[in-house]
Amino acid sequence: MEQKHTPEYAHLKAGVTGSDLLEAVRRSGYPLQAAVADKLQQALSENDIWGEVQEEWAYIDRESGQARALDVFADIPLSRSAKGGEAHCRLNILIECKQSELPYVFFLRKEAPQNSVAFPEIIGTAGPDMQIFAPVNDGKMPPNFSYLLSVHDALACHEFQVFDNPPFHAISLTKAARRGGSKLELTGEDAYRSITLPLLKSADHLTSIAPRGDRDPIRFLASLAVVDAPMIGTLQHDGKNVFLAVPWVRMSYLEPFNERQSWNRTASKVRYFDVVHSSRLSRYLDVLLKGVGACADRAIENYSVLKSGVAVMGSEDEYVKMHELEEERRKYITEGPMGRIFKAYGGRQLKLQEGAEIAEDVIAVLDW
Repeated sequence: MEQKHTPEYAHLKAGVTGSDLLEAVRRSGYPLQAAVADKLQQALSENDIWGEVQEEWAYIDRESGQARALDVFADIPLSRSAKGGEAHCRLNILIECKQSELPYVFFLRKEAPQNSVAFPEIIGTAGPDMQIFAPVNDGKMPPNFSYLLSVHDALACHEFQVFDNPPFHAISLTKAARRGGSKLELTGEDAYRSITLPLLKSADHLTSIAPRGDRDPIRFLASLAVVDAPMIGTLQHDGKNVFLAVPWVRMSYLEPFNERQSWNRTASKVRYFDVVHSSRLSRYLDVLLKGVGACADRAIENYSVLKSGVAVMGSEDEYVKMHELEEERRKYITEGPMGRIFKAYGGRQLKLQEGAEIAEDVIAVLDW
């Protein structure tokens, strides 16, 4: 009987077995990255959307100047003009994948840390804010009165769940670890370096290279971490620590104001990214694609004023189309806005029933 020859490249050495390799691959995180990319492609197909999905997307670290790689990146055209099919809005999804047997722990808050929607980020407009003038027939304000309104509020993004209604908000993210023995500890440094920094820096790189001309796309930037690990939130309730298992958390990260006008506010600028459990990724992507797609339609309807940064609009909290400022009032633009206005925030609040007896070492399971 002829013995089959095993080629040299198939010989495992140094005592390595197939089981060893399988365990190493499972722990590496690369299968999770591939699965996330596949789920993203599937979500695009199910929503009848074409988009480019790329793994190991390269970006430049703004601090070190070094090239780094993000696990998954997507560039998705959302709306096309009637002339020539030119894309005017795009969704860019930036994803970092992490897996762990030990949990990620989120320090939850009962409501969002600011009263204005700011996720996903919107770039490609004249700026993060619009200078809004009241209609001439309003009769309540002088013709030169204007105010600042964020682009998110101008498009009434709060009317869509992915912008305004994530199930849970958190101010800090930590990872459980065992150091120097079996005692469990929480470290914020690991999560900061492996999740927060890559997502923020890759978003900053994309913002810096994206063209911003009058005919260039308006972009929605959604940064998220997909984790295959227990996701445990903790919240203070009646003087106790309550633990909640949660599938989707919106993380906030505070930065000092830079170019954006703060109008004498001393509070920090808030940036966001989402953390989603891998088992809920398909559902999350469906919410994201539908919400951003609907908001992109509004951006197309207001394309010219978003590019100019100046518009006429009523004071309604719900969405209304913006209009170009009349020629006779354009002389008032240089006078600048007289203040900043926020649209009514209707985000969810996390509430626990008063007097509810919840043991501190019990983990309640929540979903959305």
